[in-house]
Amino acid sequence: MEEVVGIADMKIIKGEGVLATYALGSCVGICLYDEVTKIGGLLHAMLPDSSMAQPLINPQKYVDTGIEQLYRTMCHMGAVPGFLRAKIIGGAKMFEYKTSMEVADIGTANVVKAKHCLAALGIPIISELTGGEVGRTIRFNPVNKDVIVHSTDGKIEVI
Repeated sequence: MEEVVGIADMKIIKGEGVLATYALGSCVGICLYDEVTKIGGLLHAMLPDSSMAQPLINPQKYVDTGIEQLYRTMCHMGAVPGFLRAKIIGGAKMFEYKTSMEVADIGTANVVKAKHCLAALGIPIISELTGGEVGRTIRFNPVNKDVIVHSTDGKIEVI
């Protein structure tokens, strides 16, 4: 059974099943899994930092609060923090825009923030497929830990 994770969304499953998300451009997909309990979760976050979003309506829209929510929910469901592992996908440079003094690359900022947040939680990143200028669709199986990545350039990779 495949469950679809929308943009600014997350889902968690225990045991058999697949979590899928589409249209990862500058967005980042964070796959967390517990190697022992077979609990897995997928977050599709749009922006790196929630600090400017007050009030915070959807924590899953942001990498920082989304990872925290995914982590806490998985642990509440029985995942053991010491057994959690991560895979990161997305963070492409799909477009850029100028702020007052600099050019912002949301994709890179999303990846950097994800790595920082996961490190702060002590969760190792096992693999990643980030950057570039392609969109990606992913299918994540927490039981075998595979993430199948279909890129808009026609490549299919398993990480």
